[in-house]
Amino acid sequence: MAAKTKWNLEMEYVQSCNCDYGCPCSFNGRPSHGSCEAFNGYRVTKGSFGNTKLAGVKFAQGLWWPKAIHEGDGAGRLYIDPSATAAQRKALEAIWSGQHGGAVWEIFPKTWSRVHPPKSAKITWKFSGHDSAFAVEGIGEVRSSHIKNPVTGEPFEGQIVLPGGIQWRKADVTSVDWTLRDREAGWDMRHANVGGFVAIMKFNEKGVVG
Repeated sequence: MAAKTKWNLEMEYVQSCNCDYGCPCSFNGRPSHGSCEAFNGYRVTKGSFGNTKLAGVKFAQGLWWPKAIHEGDGAGRLYIDPSATAAQRKALEAIWSGQHGGAVWEIFPKTWSRVHPPKSAKITWKFSGHDSAFAVEGIGEVRSSHIKNPVTGEPFEGQIVLPGGIQWRKADVTSVDWTLRDREAGWDMRHANVGGFVAIMKFNEKGVVG
């Protein structure tokens, strides 16, 4: 087996899934509605893979599992903004392959039975706490907002802290509306007022570091 390349990433992160607020998977529970669907976006603020600098790169991933993530038989696809250089694209694909460690980056690929080829697509990005958003041109978008009190309509703010988390240690819990339509992958996901997270992620090849 080839040696793992040293890498590190600090990223803005916007997550959407099809579960209820907070996502039972965060607490070793089962998906709210049987299957697990997700569309997650990232913007690298600092980091590198080997000698390749990655600051400023934007990417997203579409994810699907028929049951809980750990039960496998899932599928994934990586979307990379075309502003990334060839070296940056190669580095992201290497990290996403799971062959170079990094907690969730190593764990998720082991649960996929289908890996769709990476796709280049323009990504627009807004990172503003609960009211964050991103869109992948021709594929879909995620719009995050505050959870609203069902009686008063007032915005609700909450956080989840996971000291041993495989993606992040602390994240804001959000409500998201999102779509992911990728004919090549066979996906047509549409969800409204479901669970999401906004966080700053910090990784290296050994795992989560902040």
